[in-house]
Amino acid sequence: MRYAKLMILSAAGMAGLFSAVQASAQIYHFDSNLDPFQEVPPHNTPGYGSADLTLDASSGTVSIDATTGMYADLLAGATTVRLQDAAVGANGPILMTFTLDTPGNTSGTFSGAGSATLTAAQINDMVNGNTYLNITDSVFPSGEIRGQVLAVPEPASLALLAGAGLLLSQRRRRIVR
Repeated sequence: MRYAKLMILSAAGMAGLFSAVQASAQIYHFDSNLDPFQEVPPHNTPGYGSADLTLDASSGTVSIDATTGMYADLLAGATTVRLQDAAVGANGPILMTFTLDTPGNTSGTFSGAGSATLTAAQINDMVNGNTYLNITDSVFPSGEIRGQVLAVPEPASLALLAGAGLLLSQRRRRIVR
């Protein structure tokens, strides 16, 4: 019984530590993989793309590294890259636009800081997976390819969770013996 209480307290302590680490973090990293099937309604085109995004939650700025924002095989030249606010399966308002490094091309890159800053509610939506990237062109002015923006776990957080699991499994073995 004493060991069970110790395990519960250890798990609660680790969860609290994990929450404290996440709460103190001001920089978040995200990935987005774009395709026509995530559009609402979906399209049947060969287009695809991807990007790595960074959110500075203290300032509300979002940026895309120049080496990661890319798109290819659109049916027409790209006209905008937008961050929009909605969950999977829904369309939402535009939050900001990004720079097309190769405007008017069917394949190319995009990068830079977004054209606006996010509010606290919009930051919350982004952290919870309720924003998406959308690339538009003249064939699909509401978007040819779309990708939900999803958080990338920080290596330190993954290590912390793995360590907690190992600690609890070792503690359980000792109790069973």
